[in-house]
Amino acid sequence: MVALALAGLIVPVTANAQTTYHDPKGRYDLQIPEGWTAAPDNGVDQIIVRKGAVQATVLVSQQHKDNGMTAKEADDETVKEFYGQCPTTQVRKKGAVTLAGEPGIYTLLTCSDSKSPAVAEAASVLTDNTVLVQFTMVAPLAKYYDNLPLLDGIRDSLRVTGATIIAVQKGTDSTAVTELDRACTVGVFAQEDCARRMGILLGKEGAQDGTPQKPPSGAVYRDPSGRFSLHVPEGWSAKAEGDNGVLGVQLRSGTNWINVMAADPAASASEVVLNQEQKVALRSNSSRKPPFGPAGLIQVFGNGLEVTYDSFKASSAQGDPIESYIAGVGDISGTGHNFLLLIASIGAEQGEKSGGTFLSVAQSIHLAAH
Repeated sequence: MVALALAGLIVPVTANAQTTYHDPKGRYDLQIPEGWTAAPDNGVDQIIVRKGAVQATVLVSQQHKDNGMTAKEADDETVKEFYGQCPTTQVRKKGAVTLAGEPGIYTLLTCSDSKSPAVAEAASVLTDNTVLVQFTMVAPLAKYYDNLPLLDGIRDSLRVTGATIIAVQKGTDSTAVTELDRACTVGVFAQEDCARRMGILLGKEGAQDGTPQKPPSGAVYRDPSGRFSLHVPEGWSAKAEGDNGVLGVQLRSGTNWINVMAADPAASASEVVLNQEQKVALRSNSSRKPPFGPAGLIQVFGNGLEVTYDSFKASSAQGDPIESYIAGVGDISGTGHNFLLLIASIGAEQGEKSGGTFLSVAQSIHLAAH
């Protein structure tokens, strides 16, 4: 069984330029990245591939056909061992993985040790010729995401002698997406940062795969000053506000409207929303504190944009119920300060369509480069 320490991974080792490891007993081979070492583990029939505090352990053992250990049993034992080593161990995720060319299972764990928080992944598979394969990677939390491509590469290079490699159905997500998802699952990044990174990654992959993106239906409004463009929903009109659209644009459908304008200077899209709601509260002499909506600020990342908005119920001048929206829209990178302010009033009779219409406009925006 895999013997690993989930906490206290601080033992440095000398780098090695070895690229291929062949098991002395001829059971398997795998690729070793430059700068990593591969060596037998003392007292256990397994090897450890290591670079500094980051390591992967490989165990390959022939099982008896009648009473051999299954992949699930091996996985359960490894998880149990981690619990014994780190009392704060938590199982974060379980799923399917390809190991030694065959479909296996994996468990993603964390150890919340205050001095050395760490992450572990334990993957197991029982091949067609009853060979049990276990691949366990362990890394300090701070080094986990940066080393995932190399660790995954080591795992994917593992080939077991005599095993029948079958075609494994891969998921639709790319390796980069699944690696970021795992890093977010264990808390490498804050929730907002994860959403932003995922939006950027999906946007890049969408641009690279050559698949034409279906544009939203409706006309395109282009700001006369060249600051932005957006899609106008079907059945809505667009009217530039101020001289040459300097005050933005109003989209309208009957009594429903969405105003889009340049925001006052702000450090973030969230600040755009909160600043505007503070102004609304002051003008109306209201004691209501931003954010106004019961769900608080909602952030959406994608299409190259960060959209942060608040949604709340209000009443029109005639006393009719309306759904109100206030949003800040900026570049998804979060580094720019070129934000737009969106304010919307849509009749409550529109129901869930009101939110869809508002978001379709917000996410259709293209900001001019600065």
